[in-house]
Amino acid sequence: MLTLPRYAGRDAVGASLVALGIMLSLVWLVQSLHFLDLLINKGLGIGIFLHLTLLLVPLLLTVIAPLSIFTGAAVMLRRWQEDNEITAVLAGGRAPSSLLWPLLAWALAGVVFGYALYLYILPASTSAFKDLQERIREQSGQLLLEEGTFNQLNSNMMIYIRKRLTPTTIDQILVHDTRNPAQPVTWYARSGEVVTNPDGYPRLILKDGLRQEVGPKQVSMLEFKKYNLDVSRQVDTQTHGPRAPEKEEYSMGELWRRAHDASLTAKQRAEMLAEWNKRLLWPLSPVPLVLLAAAWLLHPPKRQQSSTRCVVGASLCCIGYLAGMMGLFSMAQDGNMLAMYVQWGLPVFGLWTARWVARWGRWYG
Repeated sequence: MLTLPRYAGRDAVGASLVALGIMLSLVWLVQSLHFLDLLINKGLGIGIFLHLTLLLVPLLLTVIAPLSIFTGAAVMLRRWQEDNEITAVLAGGRAPSSLLWPLLAWALAGVVFGYALYLYILPASTSAFKDLQERIREQSGQLLLEEGTFNQLNSNMMIYIRKRLTPTTIDQILVHDTRNPAQPVTWYARSGEVVTNPDGYPRLILKDGLRQEVGPKQVSMLEFKKYNLDVSRQVDTQTHGPRAPEKEEYSMGELWRRAHDASLTAKQRAEMLAEWNKRLLWPLSPVPLVLLAAAWLLHPPKRQQSSTRCVVGASLCCIGYLAGMMGLFSMAQDGNMLAMYVQWGLPVFGLWTARWVARWGRWYG
């Protein structure tokens, strides 16, 4: 009795995992391109680059995981339909639900994963991603030095580098310091090296250069073989206290409390409540998506009816459902209370749509 459910479940799970791997790889690669400039032009280490981009994976999975489960169900059902396996199953006296239950079990597994992702994994990864971004921006100011441009470290210091030989070695560097406006100082060096202090802040080691200081009445110049220039204080002046967490980093309890915090603006409270609703509703997406795929494809092949048309119809319903969810969440974040309530009915609407499609003639039986 378990042979058919296991066979159907194996096909659906295998197709879903393949779709998950392909979509995640493509989307992760596209998102990584946004940080590629930090790696190529600004000296970001490959380890930090991979760490930064891998922290995006949980966020990508929030959309890709439901899509992959739908894709797995649609691919499995279309293959069974084209190979007449659905016809054989129904001719053997089995009901269509014998194929539907394995798909629903796989969808429920996706729901459990979605709740784990939204309630625990995503807040932690988002917080780690934001903290790493902040650390790169504040403590690793050398990473923001771009070749061939005047990099304004802050209002008092400007750094120009001609070329990076390695992520930490620089060919020709100019530093202009105006911390004392009456006596600005400029350093020229044939080469330089970026090192990090024990506290994580950058320090420049200038080699074979010239130091020029312009005073009220004279200009003094000093040649040097090696000069240590500590720019940690300049980087530190850009910090403004602890970073304020974003809504994606809060736990469910914190979101609920902040959604009813009178000290916040109405828009901020709406954003917190919309995020709270999203974490409860979005993980349920695999169930209506799988039912939509079944409503279009769980029937024997009919004459003059292409399975491609059914796949397109199921895909359009899937895209419409996800687009509707995203649109309602966006409207809810802007304070639209009607969208806040309507989004709770969207999963039910997805189930009703699947039933309507089935009764419309797509389902056998």
